[in-house]
Amino acid sequence: MTDTQLSITSPDKCFESETIRVVGFTRDAYARIIEQKCPGSKSVTSVAKAFGIHRKLAWQVIKVAYAEDPFVAAKHMPTPKSVKVWSDAVQEHGFAAQYLDSIRTSSEQFQSLIASHASTRSEFEMLIESCNKSGDLHAEERWRQQAFEGNSFTWGAHCNTLLALCILMPSEDREHYFHAAQIKGMMGFRQTRPDMRWVVNQSVAVDDDIKHEQAMERQAIDPAAALEHNGVPVLPEYCSNPMPKLVRSRTHDGMMQDEFLSSEVGLQGQRTLLTGEILRNIAPTHAMPNDKIAHFGSSVRTPTEMFHFDLFVKAGLFGKVERELKVFSDIVASITFSSADELTISDSISRMGRGISLAHAPDLPGYHDLAASIFSRLSLDPEEYELYRIRIAYPPFPSTIMVKHELLPLESF
Repeated sequence: MTDTQLSITSPDKCFESETIRVVGFTRDAYARIIEQKCPGSKSVTSVAKAFGIHRKLAWQVIKVAYAEDPFVAAKHMPTPKSVKVWSDAVQEHGFAAQYLDSIRTSSEQFQSLIASHASTRSEFEMLIESCNKSGDLHAEERWRQQAFEGNSFTWGAHCNTLLALCILMPSEDREHYFHAAQIKGMMGFRQTRPDMRWVVNQSVAVDDDIKHEQAMERQAIDPAAALEHNGVPVLPEYCSNPMPKLVRSRTHDGMMQDEFLSSEVGLQGQRTLLTGEILRNIAPTHAMPNDKIAHFGSSVRTPTEMFHFDLFVKAGLFGKVERELKVFSDIVASITFSSADELTISDSISRMGRGISLAHAPDLPGYHDLAASIFSRLSLDPEEYELYRIRIAYPPFPSTIMVKHELLPLESF
């Protein structure tokens, strides 16, 4: 093992600190050159014209020089071929040798950084974007789209939209408890492989210790339809016609799950399924010794282009709490609230106000009417409910996407 190899793996040469050092040197070099030639505007047009370079390269060198986050700057570092064009332009405009040397040295250091920490440029970009503290939603969606396409092939199925609509309401028969109406939809489900079954819904209620809530009862919103379809609480008027073939079962760990039976592959077998049930007396609306944090969400068990989750909460049901988005990997366990299983994404919760006036979605035609129908069936006034929305393109799979908030002590109410 050479001295160079030893330095690469030593603790003080970690990827983050090495990147910050290399990018810092490059930023200083590029900024000095730009500011000497362009003392005024640093726009793409100004830099491209001043150095006689194309606009894309001008945009890259500006990003490298002035992006506040060094990992954002690293994403825009020109390729060696483009660095040569940049260096030639700087030389043609009469810059001293020290400036040319700084361009050459910075490029060599950057290529060495890539070789030290990644086997390909693509892997290096993944490392850079994973360290980007400011978040880049577009970049995340690009990576997740690739995962969606690969998972669709590998697992043999995918869908257009996974829908979850949850209405949290006070219990009318148990003080300080709440019910949840849970609507789940798989829109445009298609198999890419024959002879397979597919889990379309999973749900469970647990406390902070992942222990099942004993008081909860399940009721289908359309009991007659559920009886006709093997106990699966379907909403037939919103499903494909003919109705997809289904089966409901309970797993060894208490999870209730519904499955599609196999059908035709591709568009000829495309199906849409909506289910609806009420989970009664799930838990108290306030903190308990073993239950101080609330999580409401839905699992992602199918590769999907869009995850859409609307959470309607009766105003004041849980008091004044701050809600945050959490995404948990389900690779280790199907139910987890551990920070070790948390996935980092840049998506967020949107607070949409009260009622259903804003409950429209571009990929869910008729969704507003669906929400109105559910509120009507439950004899609830939507104007008394606050809407929190999460939309994630190409969501991580398998995962559980949650709205998290603290449960306040009983005396706070």
